[in-house]
Amino acid sequence: MGIFACRDVSNAFEWMTPLREIVESTPFHCKVLLHPERIVGLIRIEYEGHNEQEVAECDLKLTSKIISFFETKGTNKLVLLPLEFADIAHTPA
Repeated sequence: MGIFACRDVSNAFEWMTPLREIVESTPFHCKVLLHPERIVGLIRIEYEGHNEQEVAECDLKLTSKIISFFETKGTNKLVLLPLEFADIAHTPA
């Protein structure tokens, strides 16, 4: 695996448990992790995959499930920040 990407979700910190359940119940072609950023009230979604297309497909699948979940709950406080890519092989240690 050589591509790393992350997306932050704001205003959703109290929804950490359901979001973790969505991630755990969704089959992905890449590694997906959730990390709470409690100090700033964000949830960081991290992806690690073989290429950008694989990571982008995982992100699309997950974000569509997250948006659907929040729509069914009737909340519009969710803010999905942009997906950011980094090449692990070229990232300074």
